[in-house]
Amino acid sequence: MDELQMIATLLDEEPAPRTAAAGRARLVHEIAEPARPRRRVPRPAWAGLGLAATAAAVTGAVALSSGTTAPRAPDPAAAQPVSARSVLLAAAGTAEAAPADGRYWHVRAVRHLRVQVGPKSNRYWLVKRQVEETWTDRTGRSWSGVRAVGAAPASAADTLAWKRDGAPRVWKLGRADTARQEMLTLSAGPAPGALVRSAGTSFALCERRMTVAQALALPADAAALRARLGLAAKGGWTKGCLAGLLTSAPVTPKVRGVAYRALAATPGVKLTGPAADAYGRKGLGLVLAPAGTDPVFRLLIDPRTALVLAERVEQTGPRAALPGKSQVIDYLQAGWTDAAPRVPALP
Repeated sequence: MDELQMIATLLDEEPAPRTAAAGRARLVHEIAEPARPRRRVPRPAWAGLGLAATAAAVTGAVALSSGTTAPRAPDPAAAQPVSARSVLLAAAGTAEAAPADGRYWHVRAVRHLRVQVGPKSNRYWLVKRQVEETWTDRTGRSWSGVRAVGAAPASAADTLAWKRDGAPRVWKLGRADTARQEMLTLSAGPAPGALVRSAGTSFALCERRMTVAQALALPADAAALRARLGLAAKGGWTKGCLAGLLTSAPVTPKVRGVAYRALAATPGVKLTGPAADAYGRKGLGLVLAPAGTDPVFRLLIDPRTALVLAERVEQTGPRAALPGKSQVIDYLQAGWTDAAPRVPALP
């Protein structure tokens, strides 16, 4: 069994509790040892395998029958655990084979933001969800759509405080810093949404502002790409920069593959195991160890589509006490499309 089949097994089936616990322990403590070079295929066949194969692939355990058969030595390839490196290299191969035709570069995401509300004696946190969509054509013209999904208490303790506040469905946030100074409100229900044409023709990527044409002309070589993006010659990659290349920037499939390979070579990236996002989409979780008081950076990736399903930024140190500084983004779509811009639909 190769790495791609093992990844498919992790995503397609749920192992027994004992197997899951053993596999999780193996994955958490796995040191990202360089895997043997393997032939990369552009469109892998994602085979679904049985639970016994899952146990062998994830934990290296010996598969037993009803107890009357002698133990069988595990296949060396099947016993090799899935690592963060193998997950990211698999995603890199898939990304490089993705189509790059279409009129618009389109990103559809749901952002989760924390907002504190309530009277001074009973403050509590809400999670505000909003759909954010962008369409950018190859000339640089872009459109942005936003639609509020609704807000709800962030935790059980916040729910109790919300009930003490009378269980409101609408919250007043104060007056806007605009000429009209309109009252800003937050609602538990969805809003109609809006679509606007953006004035600018450039966007921020890593350390530079660039046009779509410049982004599409970025080189598919790690060293040359770092130089073009204004990053340091040695190292140079930052978590935010790689996340932008993987999730929202209109770059070529080859450049996105370079970003995945750069992330695979980044020290401190660990696999946290199979997980699902708020919409039930299955992926593999990765955590990027923070340096000092930097935020913890988590990604949920589906290597079969090379789509980053979710991105989570968690503050550490003194900023950990500020929930409003942390956020979660669920990426529902990211790619080229011919579908015209429109007001975002609810997720």
